[in-house]
Amino acid sequence: MRASRYTIFVYAGIIGVPVVMLVMVAGFALGSPYAFTLIPMLLALALIVFGVSGIADIYLHPTYPGSMKRISNGAETENKARPRDRSGVPVAISIKRFNNETKQFDITTYEAYANDRTTVLGAMLDIKDYQDNTLSIRCNCRMGICGSCGMVVNGKPVLACETNLMKVSGGGAVEISPMLGHPALKDVVADFEDFFNRHKSVSPTLYRDDQKEKYAARKEYAQSKEDLDRYLPYSYCIMCGLCLDACPVVNSNPNFIGPQALSQVYRYYSDSRDQKGKRRLFDVDSVEDAWGCEFSGSCSTACPKGVDPAGAIQLLKGDLMKNILEKE
Repeated sequence: MRASRYTIFVYAGIIGVPVVMLVMVAGFALGSPYAFTLIPMLLALALIVFGVSGIADIYLHPTYPGSMKRISNGAETENKARPRDRSGVPVAISIKRFNNETKQFDITTYEAYANDRTTVLGAMLDIKDYQDNTLSIRCNCRMGICGSCGMVVNGKPVLACETNLMKVSGGGAVEISPMLGHPALKDVVADFEDFFNRHKSVSPTLYRDDQKEKYAARKEYAQSKEDLDRYLPYSYCIMCGLCLDACPVVNSNPNFIGPQALSQVYRYYSDSRDQKGKRRLFDVDSVEDAWGCEFSGSCSTACPKGVDPAGAIQLLKGDLMKNILEKE
């Protein structure tokens, strides 16, 4: 109804003005004394009425930020909660929830319904909507791009939005827990502050000797296909943190910087546009950085985007060894 009213306003303006002008011209041609007095006054009055009505309609709408109408507990809205979809196969979902107040883990089991298109994230959102709204979940894009819905499903770190519930449910049961490679905040939501600090510590941006050039470059930085292929596979990282959770070294040595940060070191070190050169190698030449990797390969297996952090770290080690041999 509201959209119809706006449509009337628009068409009244588009059609009404030319019609009034034609009436004025016709009235002037017929010698009517009201052609230039009464008709413009009626037009002005109509515009004022429509204008005031439209402005009032906008400002009084409940969804307008400055609206004078308030929505209380949804009583003034016409939206009704959608009924829960109970079609599909019932699946028991046991969630290991971290309680930040007691610093303990509690296991709660819920029942969800799955079909061949149901994801783990979709089932958890259904649980939050209809069974337990205290369940804390972190998610954004729901399409494997943002990397925010990482969690452990049946002992494997995955993105919940990309994990099919039917495939992992097996005998009709699934176990979900927060990632162990990051401090747990609440339920399955992890704290990524340390993860982002590790990422920032390796200067994950293109470095140019002329700092002003970045903001006033006279031409683009040309690259060959070979230059692009050298670093492109390592640029697909979405910073989901699954590689850190899968890494046995990270889970046993908190001082190890981790595969994500090291793969980004190689990503920029191998980029022909970057001018930091061997200084990037020197920054990770320690047992807490590149030499701390034991090459289990679990980080590459866990990556949902096909990035190979384990391979990148071995390439870094190889270049570090070349640099040592060159000095000798």
